[in-house]
Amino acid sequence: MASLARALAAVSLAVSIGSADAYTTSNCKNLPGDAGWPSPSAWSKLNATLKGQLIATVPQAHVCHTLPSNSFNANACDELQSTWTQAETYVPKPAEILNAYFQNQSCDPFTPISRSCELGNYASYSINVTTAQHVAAGFDFARQNNVRLVVKTTGHDFMGKSTGKGALSLWMANLKEKTIIPSYSNPNSTYKGPAIKLGSGVIAGEADEFVGANGYRVVTGECASTGPVGGYTQGGGHSLLGGAYGMAADNVLEWEVVTPQGDHVIATPSSYSDLYWAISGGGGGTYGVVLSMTTKIYPDGKVATGSLSFTLAESGSAGNDEIAFWQGVNLWFQSVPGFLGLKQGTVGSENATMLSQITNSSFALLGITFPDQTVTQLQNTLAPYLNGLKALNINYTFSTTQQPSYVQSFNQTRGLGPLPWGVIPTTEVWASRLVPVSFVENATAVASLVDVYRSAVQDNAFSVGCNVLGGFNAPAHPDNSVFPGWRDLAVICNVLHQWDFTAPLDTNLSFKRRLVSEVQPAVEAVTPGTGVYLNEMDPWYEGDFKTEMYGVNYDKLLSIKHKYDPDSLLWGLFAVGGDESTLDANGRLCRV
Repeated sequence: MASLARALAAVSLAVSIGSADAYTTSNCKNLPGDAGWPSPSAWSKLNATLKGQLIATVPQAHVCHTLPSNSFNANACDELQSTWTQAETYVPKPAEILNAYFQNQSCDPFTPISRSCELGNYASYSINVTTAQHVAAGFDFARQNNVRLVVKTTGHDFMGKSTGKGALSLWMANLKEKTIIPSYSNPNSTYKGPAIKLGSGVIAGEADEFVGANGYRVVTGECASTGPVGGYTQGGGHSLLGGAYGMAADNVLEWEVVTPQGDHVIATPSSYSDLYWAISGGGGGTYGVVLSMTTKIYPDGKVATGSLSFTLAESGSAGNDEIAFWQGVNLWFQSVPGFLGLKQGTVGSENATMLSQITNSSFALLGITFPDQTVTQLQNTLAPYLNGLKALNINYTFSTTQQPSYVQSFNQTRGLGPLPWGVIPTTEVWASRLVPVSFVENATAVASLVDVYRSAVQDNAFSVGCNVLGGFNAPAHPDNSVFPGWRDLAVICNVLHQWDFTAPLDTNLSFKRRLVSEVQPAVEAVTPGTGVYLNEMDPWYEGDFKTEMYGVNYDKLLSIKHKYDPDSLLWGLFAVGGDESTLDANGRLCRV
């Protein structure tokens, strides 16, 4: 492996040297081949400081290529191809990139064997972080050597924050603490209930299973391989439990943080309160590096679950009735306030969450989740909608089950379980929109949005997921920087496209281009003044990220960013302060 790492470095060096003449400003981070790039002895000294925790990057797909080190292995390559869209292929490994766009085919198991495996956008080195001192050493090295620094918790990252060409990566995967606190105690906190301390390397599925085995549930993502301590909660964090307990960030009691200046602190609502506020919703990898999070947990119990689906072939009196099908979709949007009990005369549940999937010929609710409620309550909540489908002559399939615990309900949800990894593919192209309750209460507005989504899915290039995930119904919690649009949310909608690794790169990029230049602007045109989710957006997004992702919180967040990271060691596309630097044509990060 050491020889392969050297070979890869040589390839990267050769690529960089070709553009080194363009590197003339001290405002840019060093890349391999630049005069300021750290010498081998500097990296060796860092490794000694870390007591051997420095890892030179070797992309796992090197087994699919003969160059640069003749490491092709047919059996290993076949296995890698078969698991390339699964989170467990990437999350437990240093520097590996989940986002297909940022992989950029630099070392891809589907490209020709003879094509050289190169580092491309992969970080050059990773620190296997197990202590606060490791993080502080990484910050110091990046500052002293003018090297880009990134943080990889799980790598679930649509914006590419967790990777970067020529970067030193802080790899958090081995911080696996899971400690239940039966009665949280802090003299400055009114909360005295149960909590859990989670290390940054714990994935959602692991957290769910651990607390479930101890009789609790915790707010984590629908995608089981996300990192609750990482960008998921730091960006807000929606959940199937959001209707009952609010956003993940609403539940945080403490953040254990290493600041870019090397301070190891505990941020709470009463100590380092500005840092607590910023990290609780203002985006990951921006204000400091989080080692652990202490968050509320809740007694587990029964969960009513269900699923519903209908197709174009089952719609209308004669079937294949496109008008009736889309009327059924329209009716679902208009029924959301009733589902949540916000409409007079309804028996809805403010705890209700549900996941929808819309294609050009099918509609499905895949994750109807009613925590601490019965199947009868679920059925009564959906009854008005089901009656509406009958009136439209739409034949549907509807089923319900009563599960004894949240973990069991999650595992039985098609398209999500089983834990700990789940089955959601990691290679989708996404663009989100937050849709408020006031919008879905307006029939004209709903019709305009459904028309846009109908057009988007017409040729089957995209699907749409519009999910009722709560957020507005958070129990009392300290003030935080969660985007205000979550507080009156009806649904969060995402337009999705599945990356095709067997297709030419340009084909995949054409779908991204269509998504950001045609579909997303059309969605935003009919939903003015709402917003997007900062964790779920395409990196080519053309909107005003400050307004759409952070809103009124942005200026305060930027002030906190400058306070704790005056040297701008932490950078991310669309992160707070993200417009203060940019990537040049060679992938070099430069101040603007």
